[in-house]
Amino acid sequence: MMRTVFVQVENLDTGLERFKRAWEMGEFQGEYVTFESMAGLMRTLTPVRWQLMHTLQTEGPMNLQVLARTLQRDIEEVDGDVAVLKELGLIEDAEDESIWVPYDEIRLELSVRRAVA
Repeated sequence: MMRTVFVQVENLDTGLERFKRAWEMGEFQGEYVTFESMAGLMRTLTPVRWQLMHTLQTEGPMNLQVLARTLQRDIEEVDGDVAVLKELGLIEDAEDESIWVPYDEIRLELSVRRAVA
């Protein structure tokens, strides 16, 4: 089974409604990482963090030292980025002390809707 996570901007009420539907239906509704604002999303999921996840997706699990060397970045900066991405659940520790992205696909969903007149 392919595992996909949806990253999106969503207000709290909408997120709670989705949770309520899942609870009432007793059915899996998907995996989501949500932000309350576009500014929060962009502040957290920076281009270097997207590159970090992309590297793990294309190269496979690796330890922090190898990841930093592959990205040609300072290990402490990479460690900080990894900590943020782990907190979001976008990166996890593997049993062999490497880190990896547990999803087959990370899908960023953005939309702008016209205001209802």
